[in-house]
Amino acid sequence: MHCVACNKLLTDFEATRRNAITKDFVDLCKVCFEDVKGLFPVIERKDLVTQSDLDLEGDDDEIHQENYEDCLEFSEIKTFGD
Repeated sequence: MHCVACNKLLTDFEATRRNAITKDFVDLCKVCFEDVKGLFPVIERKDLVTQSDLDLEGDDDEIHQENYEDCLEFSEIKTFGD
């Protein structure tokens, strides 16, 4: 299972996170989930949490920075009617 925002491989904890209202899987990694955290209630399997799920620092930041820059470049592309 991969993050729907950045395509990073999800941990078991991230892959089992669900929207508490719709029961749909959230499918976001810990970094991408931080952007939407608090917008809707979630159900999380605390028994699946590992140290890597708790850390927001590390190599992942470089990957997400590259993805963020790619998104910025994409958003600067003009549509046909502009």
